[in-house]
Amino acid sequence: MSDLLKTAAVLVLIVVLLRRKVSMSAVMPIGAVALGLIYLTPPLEFLKATAVAVFAPKSLEMTLTLMLTMVMENILRTTGMLKRMVSSLSTAIPDRRFVMAAMPAMIGMLPSPGGAVFSAPMVNEAAGDANIAPEQKALINYWYRHIWEYVSPLYPGIILAAGITGLSTQTLFIANLPFALSVIGWGALFCFRGIDRQETTPPLAGRKREFLTFLAMISPIMLALLLVVLFRVNAVLALGGAVIALYAFHRYTPAMIVKNLRESVSGKALFLVIGIMIFQEVLRVTGALGGISSFFTAAHMPVYLLLFLIPFVAGVMTGLTVGFVGITFPLLLPLMGAQVPSPALVALAFGSGFAGVMLSPVHLCYVLTCDYFQVDIAKVYHRLFLPSACVLAAVLIPLYVW
Repeated sequence: MSDLLKTAAVLVLIVVLLRRKVSMSAVMPIGAVALGLIYLTPPLEFLKATAVAVFAPKSLEMTLTLMLTMVMENILRTTGMLKRMVSSLSTAIPDRRFVMAAMPAMIGMLPSPGGAVFSAPMVNEAAGDANIAPEQKALINYWYRHIWEYVSPLYPGIILAAGITGLSTQTLFIANLPFALSVIGWGALFCFRGIDRQETTPPLAGRKREFLTFLAMISPIMLALLLVVLFRVNAVLALGGAVIALYAFHRYTPAMIVKNLRESVSGKALFLVIGIMIFQEVLRVTGALGGISSFFTAAHMPVYLLLFLIPFVAGVMTGLTVGFVGITFPLLLPLMGAQVPSPALVALAFGSGFAGVMLSPVHLCYVLTCDYFQVDIAKVYHRLFLPSACVLAAVLIPLYVW
């Protein structure tokens, strides 16, 4: 019980600081220090955890991926490709609601931790001159970016869940598919209230031409995506290759490259990533989540409730799919089936954990999206709770089928 109260207190501190407009890049290190103090973590152990978080291969890969995403976004924006990408798709499919949803969904196919900041300008551009609140744009960008994480075998959360449970990624795809479909359906209801489509519909021939233009403009992103999906290339190498291709196509000089790098890379965003990684490492070192899981298990709660609560709390605290899967699935595995884990129960645990990830104030996509649109995280939360609950209700489908 004490672990639950301690971690809840730190989480409340993080939310309060964010609401008081404290820089997001400063909030996460403060949260990590608070967590270390509450658990009386020795200073040397805390510093060791910080070093591990900053220099771990996964942290460095995440940081490089975010940097390359920022660089590519800057190239696409300053060369006019981003504007043409959105305008051509808007002409080919004259419904701004579809375009605003399609952009983050398309970028979300690539498992990049910086994808939210990539698609946010696209959503903003697709909104055009429509009177749409920044909170609503933030919700659309955040919501539709996360369709694929329930089902895609490219995402490390699915890979890890398959490895722990012994189920194939195909089985997990089928079991989690109701969640992904629910994201699309409930998003159409909750994300686009008050938003209408464009008033004019161009001739069919013009729409075809504009669609080809869209394909040409989005080709750098598709190149990175295909390298990852078809050839299993590391995301850093894939994005790096796409950036080099853009430099060559637009004939960037060394001076232009230096300017591009200087304008693109946001120190605040990088410190934000580092802060989140430090918080998650301190969370692991203190054993906070293990204590929470043990508390729930010892309480002799019903199996369904345990499979909901434990991953959900871990998802909220870590803000990472691999975080809640890696921490809780080994513990919950005996509850998922006698011999072979039930796909329905695995889906319950996965959907619950990911609902926690979506509602986590330390979720990188969430804080980057809110930062881009300059919105209060609480105002976006108000729009997020009900559709998240509706998506989680889709677990009734695999529970009934299996």
